Amino acid sequence: MRIDAKKLEAFVAAIFRAAGCSEAESRRVGLYLVRANLTGHDSHGVVRVPRYLGWLRDGDLVPDREPEVVARSEAFAVLDGHYGFGQTAGPAAVRLGVEIATLNGVAVIALRRAGHLGRIGEWAEQAVESGLVSVHFVNVSGSALVAPFGGAERRFSTAPFAAGFPAPNGEPVVLDFATSAVAEGKVLVASHGGNPLPAESLIEPDGRLSADPSTLYGPIEGGIAPRCPERRWRDPGVRRA
Repeated sequence: MRIDAKKLEAFVAAIFRAAGCSEAESRRVGLYLVRANLTGHDSHGVVRVPRYLGWLRDGDLVPDREPEVVARSEAFAVLDGHYGFGQTAGPAAVRLGVEIATLNGVAVIALRRAGHLGRIGEWAEQAVESGLVSVHFVNVSGSALVAPFGGAERRFSTAPFAAGFPAPNGEPVVLDFATSAVAEGKVLVASHGGNPLPAESLIEPDGRLSADPSTLYGPIEGGIAPRCPERRWRDPGVRRA
């Protein structure tokens, strides 16, 4: 199936307008989700729409929150996303980091209480466009999905990492990956019939290795995985690479 990217972007934006987001925020969410698909990361693309809508419905995600700088020094700042969309907080954090690094040579930006940030490489690429090296660490609060090496019970988040390095005489270098054997979003895509998971990337409660998405989500009914792995499933884990 081929879908025009601009039409898909507009469709996603229309969904979030109908869900109560402003025109500007709806367009940002559509833009960044579709861009994730276009870069080959379906795990962080439009597959996320139902989850975002669920978080909006449950009050875990709040539309049109303006990120706020709550602490700042010459080379350090804390930005509060007020539980708003990551597609709003992420660009704001990058802009602030670029501003501080341009003035002082280095910037350390902490972003708290932000919604799902999508593809972290997006923000590394934006810093690279300003001629800056950037390193991004993500702590997914409350998301225990990953088993420690040699273990079977989930204890960590997938803890994504990204970095970007400008290259004046060539293509910039951008790294973007989960620190587990597979990103949770890849499991989500596989649960919807997308690309299968690498062999032995998930861990059953008894320690056996698996590539079955239901290992993480529990039984998948009607081809639809739960919007997040539920704690009631006894400690299935993503294998620590």
